[in-house]
Amino acid sequence: MLCLKCGNEIKDNEQICSKCGYNKNTISNTDNPFGIKNQGIYNPNAVNKEEAKEKLDHQQQFHQLVEIYIGPLYNNFKKGSFSWCAFFLGPVYFIYRKLYSVGITIFILEWLIQGFAKLVNMRLYIYAIILIIIQIFLGTTFKKFYYNESMERIGKLKQENQDKGYNQLAEIAKQIGGTNPLYTIIAIIPLILLTVTFLLNFFPYILEF
Repeated sequence: MLCLKCGNEIKDNEQICSKCGYNKNTISNTDNPFGIKNQGIYNPNAVNKEEAKEKLDHQQQFHQLVEIYIGPLYNNFKKGSFSWCAFFLGPVYFIYRKLYSVGITIFILEWLIQGFAKLVNMRLYIYAIILIIIQIFLGTTFKKFYYNESMERIGKLKQENQDKGYNQLAEIAKQIGGTNPLYTIIAIIPLILLTVTFLLNFFPYILEF
């Protein structure tokens, strides 16, 4: 059912609206001065049901567009669990998911960290710990970050294309979302260079082990 106060959807197993805190089974005197039980019979604060339904449809379409943008793994990203792809591939996986600016920024950050480690003659195990911490951070935050970024991009898409219908928006979301295998292959090149420079810079320390 819809919340009689704000129009938010309330599931059958929920008693309180998650948006406004309205209790669907208990009515205050303000909400119902006549003391009538909340069965949708009377509520002076209720929103127009047609407007509430339109708002609900709008929310459902929005999340459907986000699902189209993300692709088959939508539910996985929505849960925000640990991303092993981001952990092992780092910036390459960001670029694979079309987060180009973030992926490039991570590449630059890792280059700078490696250069600093070489400059101060940082011990290999310290440098390795720093890299592992970065990768764990990427794996932990990627899915939630990507999901929120997807919602933001869909919101911008709808705002910039208010004259287009749902099917047109869905087609655009499909084109701008998803993955980019071609750029991923290109992104592997700097990853290989980063690995090679790591081996060259820390080869003497590796031999000590």
